[in-house]
Amino acid sequence: MQLGASLMAFFDQTPPSAQLLLAEAVEELVALNLGIEVWASWKKGDPDPDATDIARIRTLGATAPFVSVHVRKELWRWDPQGLSRELAFCRGIGAGTLVLHRESIGLYTPSSRPDFPAIVRFAKEAEHAGVRLALKNGRDTMWALDRVLEAIGDDPERTNLGICIDVGHAHLSQDAGRQPIRNYLERYRGQLIHIHLHDNLREEDYRLSPGEGSIDWPALLQTLDTIGYSGPGVLELKPKGDPIAAIVQARDFLTKQKIEICR
Repeated sequence: MQLGASLMAFFDQTPPSAQLLLAEAVEELVALNLGIEVWASWKKGDPDPDATDIARIRTLGATAPFVSVHVRKELWRWDPQGLSRELAFCRGIGAGTLVLHRESIGLYTPSSRPDFPAIVRFAKEAEHAGVRLALKNGRDTMWALDRVLEAIGDDPERTNLGICIDVGHAHLSQDAGRQPIRNYLERYRGQLIHIHLHDNLREEDYRLSPGEGSIDWPALLQTLDTIGYSGPGVLELKPKGDPIAAIVQARDFLTKQKIEICR
């Protein structure tokens, strides 16, 4: 697995006066030799990165193991024009993957009727831009992932739409049996192109560092080995303190767990 971290860690719990610029946060992750997952903006009304910021992020990201983009909160709804602008941002910074929420493609509830032909066209637009789409699971959302795969196809090489399994969301789920993380990973192993990594106590989506909740990380890493996953794994944390310290702690914890498994 290629380990990286989300810029979420720098913005969610940090007062605006203490927040880094996007490019500054990217530089911090590059210095740790981690992959990068960028949010173009964190809250509604934030200005888009300008051309100088985009160029700097692209230059910094060129040395990272991978660069991906998480769709901004304003696009947790179906907005084709907005999604096209997000693709332009991906192209600008050299990101190879755009992570989408189910709401981003119009899947709000099981009774929603998304415009699947338009989704297919958007996936093709992304392919032409050199960007893969990764649809992220929420809590109890096998229904949504299954519906999309049934509607447009389950081969991401053909459709340009794969799956991002968020292990914290899977851990909170009741729709996947007694071992929900393993069942989510195994069920979508053929479509799995991206992973989000964080922990919780099966109560709320606290986005704790790995090892601070109740996820069985050795079992999770063993499952990833079993299914042969070697793609990006993004630490998606909301630390209350120093984000770099939290990311380093999480990286070192996962490295130690992996070493123990290999022994």
